[in-house]
Amino acid sequence: MSRASPQKIARFLISGGIVIAAYYVPYYSLTKFFGVWYLLSSVIASIISSLVNFVLQKLWTFENKSIANMHLQVVAFTFVSIGYTIANGGMLYLLVGKLHWHYLVAQIIVSSILGFVSYFISDWIFRNPTP
Repeated sequence: MSRASPQKIARFLISGGIVIAAYYVPYYSLTKFFGVWYLLSSVIASIISSLVNFVLQKLWTFENKSIANMHLQVVAFTFVSIGYTIANGGMLYLLVGKLHWHYLVAQIIVSSILGFVSYFISDWIFRNPTP
C-alpha cells in the first residue's frame, strides 16, 4: 500500500466534498421535490457521483494520468461503485426503512462509513507503479 501523505489525504477530502455534493444535490432534490423513493434517488445519485468520483480520484487525488491501464481501472471502479451502491442502499434501508431515521441523517452516517473505506480502495485502484 502506498504512503498516505498529508497532501494526498487533503486532496481526497476536498474531492470527497465535491463528490458528496454531486451525490446529495440529486439525492435530496429527487426525494424532496420530485417525490422519488429515497432508495431510487440514492441509486441515481450514486451513478452521478461515481462518474465525478472516478475523474477526481484518478486525475487529481492520486495523480494517475496514465491511460495504459485505464480500462482496468474503469472496470474495478465500476464494480466497487456497484458495491458501494448496494452497501449504501442496504444501510439506508436498515436505518430509514427499519429504524425510521430521517433519510438525510442516515445518509450522512452511511457516507461517512463508506468514505473512509473508499480512500484505501481508491488508492489501490489508482496507485501509480513506482519506476
